[in-house]
Amino acid sequence: MDESDSARATAAAAETPNLSAPRLPFSQMAIWGFVISCASLFVFGFLGTVGAIISAQGVKAATRGLARGKGLGLAGFFIGAAAFLYWAITYMVTLSH
Repeated sequence: MDESDSARATAAAAETPNLSAPRLPFSQMAIWGFVISCASLFVFGFLGTVGAIISAQGVKAATRGLARGKGLGLAGFFIGAAAFLYWAITYMVTLSH
């Protein structure tokens, strides 16, 4: 009996499909948008717009289920937008004086 039970268990395990889905890759757009947005905080603030646009494309890909990284894309978008706004306000104030 023990041999037949183990044979059935082995056969059942062989027939059971692997139901775990493969992990999606991270969105390259979300990663690059985040990096550019963070760099724009320290180097050139106007690059924040580029980072925000690229991050938004990464969020779109993550929302469609094509990749992971929605949170990273959102962070890149908001950081890029904040960097651009800070740069624009600073630039305008500097020109007015």
